[in-house]
Formats: sequence, C-alpha cells, structure tokens
Amino acid sequence: MLNELIRDELVDVHYIGHELEYSEEHEIDAEKMKERFKIENIDGANWAFRKLRAIQEKETEIRELMNKEIERIQNWAKTELDSLTVSTNFFNFLLEEYYREQRALDPKFKLSTPYGKVSSRKLQPKWNYDEDKLVNWLKENDMDLVRIKYEPNKAEIKKKYKINGNIVITEDGEIVEGIAVEEQEDSISIKVVE
Repeated sequence: MLNELIRDELVDVHYIGHELEYSEEHEIDAEKMKERFKIENIDGANWAFRKLRAIQEKETEIRELMNKEIERIQNWAKTELDSLTVSTNFFNFLLEEYYREQRALDPKFKLSTPYGKVSSRKLQPKWNYDEDKLVNWLKENDMDLVRIKYEPNKAEIKKKYKINGNIVITEDGEIVEGIAVEEQEDSISIKVVE
C-alpha cells in the first residue's frame, strides 16, 4: 500500500500525464510543454526524482498485484489441467492397450474412427554417446570422424592487442584482421533512491 506522500506525488504525475496527452492530441507545441517543466536547479531535480519514485512505487504495487493474480490463476489452471491429464492418460492407455491386442491378432490392424485414430511406426535404434570415450577411441582408430573446432579467445585478444582508431593492432603495429572497433556513447543511468 502506498504511503500518503507517494499518493500525493502520483496525483501530480497523473495531472502532468493528462496535460502531456492533451498537448499531443491538440497539437500544442511540445517545446512549450518541455519549457513549462524544465529543470533549472537542484529543487527541480529533486521534484523530478520524487515523481519518479512515486511512479516506481506504483509500478511495484501494480506488478505485485498482477503477480498474485497470475499465481492464483496459474494454481487454479494447474489443478484443472492435472485432473484432465490423469483422464487423458487413462483413455490413451485404454486405446493403446486395445490397439496392441488387435495388432497381436492381426499385424495389419488399423484403428480409425470419426473421432480419432491410433497408428504406430517402427523406430530406429537410439544411439547414446559417451563423447569422451568415443573421441579417444576415434583418435586411435578412425581420426577422420573427429571434428576440431577453432574459435578466437576474445578475452585474451583484448588483453594482448591495442585499439587504434577503429582497428586493432599488434605491438608491432600490424593490423589484426577480422575485428572492427565501434565507439559507443556513455551510458547514463538514472536511479531513484528508495
């Protein structure tokens, strides 16, 4: 539950939000709206931080309520679906048992009704690999069946080579092919203290 101060801040937030929406709908100059709310000193920054904190608190309250409701619905759905799964498994077992019995009597038997059909197909044997043992055996007996994977060690490359503009070079000034350096803007983080 939001405290009284946060609720008061949210009233302002809603009012400002309505003004911004109104200005967009009625094509009021966006620059005039920005100028109206421009932060010009530490008090203005503090005002904006209070509004952000109120918004975050409200978002948290909404998400908590949403998660409780989602969890309640998921629990209900799981109970209902589990019950249906038990029934589904039961009827699948009955149909499979009947199908196997009929196939034992007639290997060409097919079960098909207007409401469904049961069929089967021969599966190929499954191969389970112990890759370490297999690779060691293949190294000694059939090296053509062993693949070797090459990939750059990016962490070590960054330690060993230097950036020069938008390329990477060795200590001798030779250009390292296959790397392009892209400058990025500083990341700005706005954090509201709780």
